[in-house]
Amino acid sequence: MKKITLLVSLTMSSLFINAQENSTFKVYKPQPNGAYTLQQMLQNLVGDGVVLKSYSVSKTWSDEAFGYFEDKKSRLGMSKGLLMTTGGVSGLCGSNTKSNMSNYTHATADRNYRVIPNQPTFTSSDLEKYLGKNQKTFDAVVIEMDIVPTADTLNFNYVFGSEEYDEFVGTAYNDVFAFFISGKGVEGQVNLAVVPNTQSPVSVNSINGGSTYNRQSSNPTYYVSNMDGHLGIEYDGVTKLMEIKKAVTPYETYHLKLAIADVSDNSYDSGVLIEGHSIVSYEKSYSVLYNKSEITISEPYKNLLNALVKEYKTKTNSNISITGHTDNEGELDFNKELSCKRSNEVKEYLLSKGIAENRLIIDCKGETMPAYANNTDEGKHMNRRVELKLLGNDKKYIADKKGETIAQEKSTLINNTPNPFTDNTLINVSILENVKQAQLIITDLSGKQIKTIYMLERGNTNVNFNSQNLTNGIYIVNLICDGLGCGAIKMIVEK
Repeated sequence: MKKITLLVSLTMSSLFINAQENSTFKVYKPQPNGAYTLQQMLQNLVGDGVVLKSYSVSKTWSDEAFGYFEDKKSRLGMSKGLLMTTGGVSGLCGSNTKSNMSNYTHATADRNYRVIPNQPTFTSSDLEKYLGKNQKTFDAVVIEMDIVPTADTLNFNYVFGSEEYDEFVGTAYNDVFAFFISGKGVEGQVNLAVVPNTQSPVSVNSINGGSTYNRQSSNPTYYVSNMDGHLGIEYDGVTKLMEIKKAVTPYETYHLKLAIADVSDNSYDSGVLIEGHSIVSYEKSYSVLYNKSEITISEPYKNLLNALVKEYKTKTNSNISITGHTDNEGELDFNKELSCKRSNEVKEYLLSKGIAENRLIIDCKGETMPAYANNTDEGKHMNRRVELKLLGNDKKYIADKKGETIAQEKSTLINNTPNPFTDNTLINVSILENVKQAQLIITDLSGKQIKTIYMLERGNTNVNFNSQNLTNGIYIVNLICDGLGCGAIKMIVEK
């Protein structure tokens, strides 16, 4: 162990308030009801062109392993979203007053700590398999979702941060996370959270500014030091706002597994922040590039926008996202304003071509989201851009599902296929529209609960189930609708 793991005394839990705040950065712990249930948090991640069908969660011993965040200043390039951490979300609120936050060390003002001997932990076999070299994980958090993209490219944004920066860059304490995807056109399970233009997972060792031990930096374009606390959060360092893009097949179900864990020991927290409404799908993307400090659209790019308008008018129920970006020259606030001016200039041009204003989604990221390294003139030029995306239409998918006729008089659990199975199987169900809460509870033959999957889609639907952490044998799936059993089936795992 390189450090002692601390935990705030649970007797002080009455001092917690739901929203922990530092200046304009707030976090919200999950609630059983209201605006901050896990279901609502995940629904708030999904934007245009994506339908959330189901979800499940495996969290650490901490009740604050995940939550919702808001930042009115958008210092990380995003104003709200989901936070997953190897410690507690409340500890993230602060201006980096401590360089070694572990678990609950920032949870209360009086710092009433107690050491927990033989502390339980949760591992991630997915991350350990991905890391290789017999590296062990601790305090893992895994959230899984089944989604349906309605266009051919899946997209979302995130920031990774850690207390392991900068002291433990280049060591075995390489805290890591992954966004695994599986489904049609994907061979096995693929991690989407990689350093741009590489296959290296985003981690402390792959994106950093070097270390206090004179280790060389790695991909510093995508790294932001927070040793001075200017980001308003406790992590010593974070990545820039990173974008994931993945080619998918429209209207097919894909399984996302979001996982983060400490590596090699269970102290010095790390976390990932996923931007709200950034999980979208789109059909076409366009980029308008700019010279230094300019906001005027040049003639070649007006022609590009004209092509977008022509394409859009064949899909009048879709929205268009317009997001402005800059290089890293100049002050942060100036670049944010410049990117907003560029976004709005493009918006006005599209309005002049007859696109309805309520179809345009405007955002501006400033220098927080580079697509290329800013250490060359070419890279800076490519970062001075406005990106436009012709988004998918999830509303049509939802309307079509509601139009389906369900023959059964009650909700029912149909089957799973294939059965027996080795790695993955689809559990097929039929859920009536009037069901308020539906979940699949998976147990072994002794009755031990293996997993709970919350079903959000109604009608004839299915969910992906992965057997990676299971031994051979028979497992029982129960469908529970509004507290009542709606059927059970046996699944057979044969590896």
